[in-house]
Amino acid sequence: MGLFAETSGCGPDVVLIHGWGMHGGIWSGFVPQLTDRYRVTRIDLPGHGHSPMLADWSLETAAAAVLESVPQPAHWVGWSLGAMVALEAARTAPEAVASLTLLCGTPRFVAEPGWPGMEAATLARFADGFLADYQDACRRFLALQVWGMPGERELLREVRSQLAGRPQPERTALLAGLDVLRHADLRPVLRELRQPVQALLGRRDKLVPAGLGAVLAELKPGLTSHRIDNAPHVPFLTHGDQTARLIDEFISLP
Repeated sequence: MGLFAETSGCGPDVVLIHGWGMHGGIWSGFVPQLTDRYRVTRIDLPGHGHSPMLADWSLETAAAAVLESVPQPAHWVGWSLGAMVALEAARTAPEAVASLTLLCGTPRFVAEPGWPGMEAATLARFADGFLADYQDACRRFLALQVWGMPGERELLREVRSQLAGRPQPERTALLAGLDVLRHADLRPVLRELRQPVQALLGRRDKLVPAGLGAVLAELKPGLTSHRIDNAPHVPFLTHGDQTARLIDEFISLP
């Protein structure tokens, strides 16, 4: 099944995978910071934006659908839920994923003893808001993320406009993605990956803790980790220059 994808720029291929409840339009303001050096493909996950829904949406089927719809090989950047999709794709098709950037992403989203993450009750409240009134919850989430940032109002207006340009996600897709966030544990996958992996984390992130970097480095020796000062869960929106530079430096490593 072909998913909706947009490609721009020229150079080595980079694939951008959005997070839960969003679509590829969320990257619109960020993509120009990469397209002078890379050919960038951003995709709508199944049941999000312009992409059709899968009959059996799961982490495995979503990753397979993305793999069928993007250039190979490519450097993958997965944001939030998109990081889990990217990890699954790297596991099933290692030849297709040249490197992997976990952008405010984690192999295990929910907190456990010894593992930093989002508390299950907090995730439930967050998800309930989106399921009850998607548009209102999306507005409040984005407003919280960009609060206090330079050009806050203009940035928020731009991002809301980009998201409004495509259909909101199907409820079944939201529920399936939520099931992945609650239950998926890709720590064994990350541990065994042979591709280069980096983690980009935001110090202000309330969903994926910045302290996760040290734990990920213990899980996978050689993993590169960076914390972006004052960045929330959307550093590609609030700290686009720094995020693009870190991705570029990572991809350019010999």
